[in-house]
Amino acid sequence: MLAQLAVFFLAAVVFFRNIGNYPLRNWDEAWYGEIIKNMASGNYGYMVPFWNGQYYFDKPPLYFWLSLPFFKLFGPGEWQTRIVSATAAAIATLLVYLIGKKLFNPVCGLLSALVFLTLGQVVIRFAHGNLDGLLVCLFLLSFYSYLKSEKSKMFSVICGIFLGLGFLTKGWFLGLFPALLITLYAQFTTKKLPKNLAFIALAALFSSIWWYLLGTIKFAKPFVEWYILNPGNNLLQSPASSFSLSYVADLVKDVGLWWILVIISALKIRKIAAEDKKILHSFVVVIFLFIIPLSFLSEKLGWYNLPAYPLVAIIIGYLASKLLKVWPKITVFMIAVFVIAQTVVVIRIENKFPDRSKIGATLGKHAKDIIPKEDTVILDDHDFTSFLYYSDHNAVFMVQKNGGKPGEWWILDYPNLPQFLKTQNKTWIITPNPNNLPRELKNPKIEETKNGYTFMSFSTGAM
Repeated sequence: MLAQLAVFFLAAVVFFRNIGNYPLRNWDEAWYGEIIKNMASGNYGYMVPFWNGQYYFDKPPLYFWLSLPFFKLFGPGEWQTRIVSATAAAIATLLVYLIGKKLFNPVCGLLSALVFLTLGQVVIRFAHGNLDGLLVCLFLLSFYSYLKSEKSKMFSVICGIFLGLGFLTKGWFLGLFPALLITLYAQFTTKKLPKNLAFIALAALFSSIWWYLLGTIKFAKPFVEWYILNPGNNLLQSPASSFSLSYVADLVKDVGLWWILVIISALKIRKIAAEDKKILHSFVVVIFLFIIPLSFLSEKLGWYNLPAYPLVAIIIGYLASKLLKVWPKITVFMIAVFVIAQTVVVIRIENKFPDRSKIGATLGKHAKDIIPKEDTVILDDHDFTSFLYYSDHNAVFMVQKNGGKPGEWWILDYPNLPQFLKTQNKTWIITPNPNNLPRELKNPKIEETKNGYTFMSFSTGAM
């Protein structure tokens, strides 16, 4: 129990240390914060996200539901948006420890949790108000419940419930990851399908299907087309031309210096128990089957790897625990050096790029003070979700050269700006470079300049 408390406390410090110290960030965090704020207002319902003036069929609502009480009780804010992610991340770290301990030994569990906290993208992504921490936590809860179900049938139902809740976090297709893990683990260790697979499947179905049914009744075709028939989120439209090994490269980069320990373990460890090998092989296959298909996605976002990283951490933790027996003092020294070095690398990655969200937040707060809610707002910047959140306007447009993709109603293009302004009563354009705007935009009123952005207002009559 003391070890569990220590792991959870360490993880809580890591994920909560900056929970309210900086503005919500573009894109996802400020995007989700705006969705939660709209749900908390009670004006738009709770079934699907409402964002930037319209219902937005993208992610299922579980993260937003769990965040609602904090918005209701304390109002909208940074820590209120991040607390579900940070809490789920701390629980996920504890589960890495518990799974490592249950499958191998307590030392493996402790080292696995330590490795997990130092893998690239884990802290950066989970400490922010994103869905990934909750998703990984539910995945681990599902797998750990399955391990517990080997002695108690009650955990089969619990496993299925957590599996179904994963469907309500990022969709049913990605939510099936624990089913893949459970099935392959059972195949490798027992050469059979899980005996309780039917119970798990039924529990998963009943814990999630109600939302799919209610959403279909309320929103009909758009809901069905996105949440049920489009599990790949339009990211697999041209898989052959999109193929890249960038996700494998991200895995190599995120594991970082721990690869040295893996290589040394391969050279020094002479014997691994047959049962341990089966478990390790199942994890390696699951990691491979998860990350390689990502290579065909049109988006190349390294955090898509995150569901596989607890398994990576447990493999490394196991090898480190074995190496401790062969080479104790040197192994302790290596682990200490790698933890410090990986922590420095993670902090460096987090601070690699300037925080443009801070500019968006500052501009948004200023817009809230000077722009009436009924006026139309256009921000000449693609990183605008933080601006939207802090401006407290119902909707904000952005402008770019060729407009947006189908469904991106908020994106305008420069040539059509004059025609668009004719349909609005009063429009504000906030731009870092007024020369970007078409010459046909006549008689702008320059209100002021802030953070290098010019606030310009246009009345319909001036067009």
